[in-house]
Amino acid sequence: MKKLLITGGVPLHGEVSISGFKNAALPVLYATVLTGDVSVIENLPRIRDVDATLRILQAIGAIVLFFDPHTVLIDTRGVTPCCSPDREVSALRASSYLLGAELARFGRARVATPGGCRIGARPLDIHCAVLRALGAEVREEAGAITAVASGLCGAEVTLPLPSVGATVNAILAATLADGVTHIVGAAREPHIVDLCRYLTACGADIRGAGEGELCITGVSRLHGAKHTLMPDMIEAGTFLTAVGAAGGEISLRGAVSEHLTALITPLRAMGVTVREEGDCLVAARQGLLFPFDLTAGPYPALPTDMHPQLAALALFATAPSRLRDTVFPDRFLYARELRRMGGELIARDGGVTVYPSRPKGGRVRAVDLRAGAALAVAALGARGRTVIRDADTLARGYEDIAGKLAALGATVEARG
Repeated sequence: MKKLLITGGVPLHGEVSISGFKNAALPVLYATVLTGDVSVIENLPRIRDVDATLRILQAIGAIVLFFDPHTVLIDTRGVTPCCSPDREVSALRASSYLLGAELARFGRARVATPGGCRIGARPLDIHCAVLRALGAEVREEAGAITAVASGLCGAEVTLPLPSVGATVNAILAATLADGVTHIVGAAREPHIVDLCRYLTACGADIRGAGEGELCITGVSRLHGAKHTLMPDMIEAGTFLTAVGAAGGEISLRGAVSEHLTALITPLRAMGVTVREEGDCLVAARQGLLFPFDLTAGPYPALPTDMHPQLAALALFATAPSRLRDTVFPDRFLYARELRRMGGELIARDGGVTVYPSRPKGGRVRAVDLRAGAALAVAALGARGRTVIRDADTLARGYEDIAGKLAALGATVEARG
């Protein structure tokens, strides 16, 4: 999908099912390395980042077999450490989780310096500090990070900020460490809880998942398990903002309202109605949209991954809105693209002010994953047709977004 063509002004109606969560899938897939056994992962989203992760696992010796498009068997008994392919690893931020997984199981690890979306500085210094606290020798060399340890030992690990990635690597490493590890200041996101659910099913001893402090008692070995991934809260949130921009009423099957409280509350204040009906979230917008003043931050605050989509939605409000981001305060590349559609946005000092300026169709570029989602949201409410170039970026985190939008009645076309 090289281009996504959206003709705006068509209210959305109908139902879509929310896929498994990318941000939960990637840590769990890398965590299978810890088990040296066979695991079955269900509700796997078929997206580019997942496919890239599976290729990395196969390259280091894992066997990957699909039972159906969303259920995969992963056998990591034949994994060899320190041989992950640099090209694949460097394109994927979450590949850094191989550090904790390989180090804990084999006593050594090596990964190329991971990449990912250009949304601001995302150094791995906290990850490295966590592994050093558990007894590893970590070196950051040109283009790669290596770690070795004759044996990891439980420790008191205090994170200077609730980094999701550093929390994941701390959990992975501590699970097989000797003794008890306390992770203070841990990330609390639902996908951290999902990772802990999988590892606990594999025999890990983890307490405090979803809280600010985790207590992990290391075990000598893990075994495989069957695990069903949580639904994608960011995909659900993106559809909530989409119906806010386009109008109409949609049902999101499988979306968990508890994960979305920090988004649903301001959406309701804006004029988007959101209610639960069975296992669906039903969202509608008929009237005016009102402005907001919000700050994105670590969970349970508004997710940073919903910041660009909310900024796009704010273009349709009746007065200026203000949005700050304490996680990635430089995450504003999307603003340039929204301006190409006639949007009025001023980004400075870690925040953006969005002025009412109903956008019109144009030619724009998905400069990163969530920026692409923001452009789709804006295009759905815009006048005329929008052509989103580099739309394959959306496939990194959204499963068949064109098909799902079409199922809701949007005038959308994906072109290769």
